[in-house]
Amino acid sequence: LLRAKGECEACNQTAPFKAKSGPFLEVHHVFRLADGGPDHPANVVALCPNCHRRAHYSVDAEQFNEGLVSWLASREAT
Repeated sequence: LLRAKGECEACNQTAPFKAKSGPFLEVHHVFRLADGGPDHPANVVALCPNCHRRAHYSVDAEQFNEGLVSWLASREAT
């Protein structure tokens, strides 16, 4: 969430509203914890609620998540 600085890391839009703790973004594990993915900042992205739902439920969820994995790998490499 700190890395995102209040912007969705998928659509780059500002968080939809401010929560008591700061900009409201949801943490999405690009490698599911249930599948053995690590619970580590290098494995998560901060998404707005729309993008988070897209990552889980859209017809293009697999491709969307592949894009998130690629983006995260390049981001964490720097």
